Amino acid sequence: MEKTILRTEHATMRFGGVTAVNDLNLEVGRDEIVAIIGPNGAGKTTAFNLITGVYTPTEGKVFFTPGRSGEAKPVDITGKKADAITRMGMARTFQNIRLFKTQTVYENILIGQHLHVRAGLFSSVTGIAHKEEKAMRQKADELLKLLGLDHVKDELCTSLPYGQQRRLEIARALATDPTLLLLDEPAAGMNPQETVELTGFIREVKERFGLSVLMIEHHMDLVMDISERIYVLDFGQTIATGTPAEIQNDSRVIEAYLGVDTDVED
Repeated sequence: MEKTILRTEHATMRFGGVTAVNDLNLEVGRDEIVAIIGPNGAGKTTAFNLITGVYTPTEGKVFFTPGRSGEAKPVDITGKKADAITRMGMARTFQNIRLFKTQTVYENILIGQHLHVRAGLFSSVTGIAHKEEKAMRQKADELLKLLGLDHVKDELCTSLPYGQQRRLEIARALATDPTLLLLDEPAAGMNPQETVELTGFIREVKERFGLSVLMIEHHMDLVMDISERIYVLDFGQTIATGTPAEIQNDSRVIEAYLGVDTDVED
């Protein structure tokens, strides 16, 4: 695939005698939305954890192409720590929302920018820290306005409706300046109307920020509506890959996955 931003080569993860992910060969192109689907225990979240540095693969490699230049070269990120991978331009959300519960909406966005702060003790004396703080606050204001959260910026994040908390978690991930955004079941716990709104929100974010998106999701309407390509996992093994139309017409997928309860957690 041309202009690939993410690639795994034969990525495998074993826990004792259990193979959670087996020989995963996955690609995400620039400006592409790709989904991973499959039933409980299929290895979807383990795959995310391999990609984002939570786990180091037992076998295989993970390559990420940082930056927005088409001339950039893929970097082997296998075994790199999660914070280092985030600094390179990869951000993720989680199935269970992980906001800083005692902080406001605005403060959660500021925290999301901390990885890019360069100022130390000496520079704070010279005024560099003040300039960085001012820039961070300006960026936080702009981000909240762009994403329609500026009217609740001073609210405690846990006081927001569930759908807005999801939106805030995505906004905090965007505060790290990613080029690849990984969404772990963004529609989990949402009602049908919230899911429809989320679909539009993901599209808007992708276009506005020039992102590639890799998503795990159980809600098939969302997956089929928004994804350009889909990977289907079963017991850690990829059993199908293709466009939404191809996946919908794959007999193995129809039998094993598209009939599952879309609200069951991974």
